[in-house]
Amino acid sequence: MIELLFLLLPVAAAYGYVMGKNSAKNQAHEQNRKITSEYSKGLKFLLDREEDQGLEHLIKLLEVSADSVEHYLILATLFRKRGELDRAIRIHELLLKQPSLDTQVIQSCKLALAEDYIMAGLLDSAEEHLVELVKADYEEALTPIIQLYSQTREWQKGVNMYESHSDLFTEQVYCAAIANFYCEAALERPAQDQCDTEYFERALKLPKTTIRPLFELGHDALGKEDNVKAIYYWRKLVSQFPCAIPLVLQDLQICYQRLNIEHEFYTLVNDLLTASGVLVKIKHCEGLMEAGNTEQAVEYLTDTLKREPSIRGFSFLLKLLAQRQDKFQSVLNEVDNLVSAYVATKPDYQCRNCGFTSHKLYWLCPSCKSWESILPSQGVDGY
Repeated sequence: MIELLFLLLPVAAAYGYVMGKNSAKNQAHEQNRKITSEYSKGLKFLLDREEDQGLEHLIKLLEVSADSVEHYLILATLFRKRGELDRAIRIHELLLKQPSLDTQVIQSCKLALAEDYIMAGLLDSAEEHLVELVKADYEEALTPIIQLYSQTREWQKGVNMYESHSDLFTEQVYCAAIANFYCEAALERPAQDQCDTEYFERALKLPKTTIRPLFELGHDALGKEDNVKAIYYWRKLVSQFPCAIPLVLQDLQICYQRLNIEHEFYTLVNDLLTASGVLVKIKHCEGLMEAGNTEQAVEYLTDTLKREPSIRGFSFLLKLLAQRQDKFQSVLNEVDNLVSAYVATKPDYQCRNCGFTSHKLYWLCPSCKSWESILPSQGVDGY
């Protein structure tokens, strides 16, 4: 009999284990059922605009399980897209009150809440959360806080943020924004303040080179009739950013003319031919004409336009032909006037990010709020 009992003990143990396991599964299933029920009730209340009761159910659910955080974030995003910012804000604030969330989730919630505040016009509250995130080296907070300081024109705050957390600013887009913050801050200083160029110089020391500081330093030197320094900065600009050549090419030529070394300007133009647009090619033709090689200029421009059609190039070609053909000069001039009138209707600048077009240069795109994305137009109608 005792032997039989010893034989049955493993069976009893196995039976107990199986029953215990099934009991745990049943309890877990019952727990999940309760969570799902509460979650469904909360959603129904929220969607029916019974906000207080809905949030009460959601609070109970959060106390039961932190695994539903992702669902809350999705729900808050849905409310934000529908323009119901008060509901999105309440959900994000609710999440941040939970003690069981890990650091990454807390940072995501703070970022989302800051974006809610910005859309709702609560900029001070948004700034508070974004500054906390930047101090915690949360790189995803850089874009919204840059946009916030751009909107409020608080350039010095942006500069201070960069100087305190410069290791975060490794991307070109961040450096472009901070470089423009330096430039805007410099330009807003009183005229008698001699430190404005210092801000331009500090912008040049950013991890990535940008257009605006070189552009402004060249113009500052030109205004002080320091043509050598203007040439220095603008040569760096056109060599590093061929897309920005039309911004300074005419003034750059003036600097060379003032120094009586215009031949060096045309040498620079020749170096830029392969990587630039039609404006540089027109300057090359002007150099050929000054050297008495008008025929060569016509041939070069004609061949260029066959490969790279351009309205501005065609207009200049008409001028060249009018000088050669006295008999047809009036007709060619009339055609050129028509072409010039057409070109005048086309935008001079276009945003490389969103496609916004303008006759005026904006360093900050009015449409997509990107810094240094608006550049001289390209293509058939461009430069």
